[in-house]
Amino acid sequence: MLDVLRTIALRLVLCLAVTWLALKFGGKTSAIWTAALYGVALARPLLDLASELRHLARRGLWRDVEGRHYSFRGRAIRVLTDVDHRRWVRLADVRAAVGFTASDATLRVAYPGAWQLLGRPPEAFVREDALVTHLAKERTPDAARFRHWAEREIAFPGRRERERLGIAEPRLDPPAGAGG
Repeated sequence: MLDVLRTIALRLVLCLAVTWLALKFGGKTSAIWTAALYGVALARPLLDLASELRHLARRGLWRDVEGRHYSFRGRAIRVLTDVDHRRWVRLADVRAAVGFTASDATLRVAYPGAWQLLGRPPEAFVREDALVTHLAKERTPDAARFRHWAEREIAFPGRRERERLGIAEPRLDPPAGAGG
């Protein structure tokens, strides 16, 4: 972008110099004809600047999800990654895709270390392994398809990344007071 701005500045200075020379040696009438020079000299750099600004805006808009867009059957699934490279799936998106009826309170009790409120405003998220484990208990065909998709697209790549980085796998702790 700096190259484009430099080009615009340089061409503008050259156009102003030509206009000044035309004004000094030819008068006001000849200086008017230099207006076409501005159009010819600045058209392409201004288009390049507009293109650069568009690319910067797109990069800024998509920066938060770059390389981490998840979609199940055309429905966006929001997945966040924490510092330990564990992936957290937004429960509202899972419910919209699958329609399972487990409440947040049930999931919080069943998977105490794998359920969190994240973001602003706070929304319920469940860790990838807990999601796959919970979906294995669901009996609907949509839940089975979503579990297969979540295992393949979210959980398995997350495990491989943690293995590559040498990060220990999280445990699904049993609920407090459970025997075992």
